[in-house]
Amino acid sequence: MNKLIVKELIKGRYNLRYCSYTEMRSQGNYTDVFQDGCECGESQVLYEIGCLLGIDLEEPEEQDFDY
Repeated sequence: MNKLIVKELIKGRYNLRYCSYTEMRSQGNYTDVFQDGCECGESQVLYEIGCLLGIDLEEPEEQDFDY
């Protein structure tokens, strides 16, 4: 796959807000837990790959574990 295509896919799918999702976000809305986990994981991976490729991405938001 062309490196330019990969960069565009990363820029198009990466969402820094998704990286801060925690289990508390879906508390009481359990049907959404799987989707939240997938979005969080995907954005974390896209950020790491983007860093390896030298793509300038905003840093992901930190997870808030305020119990």
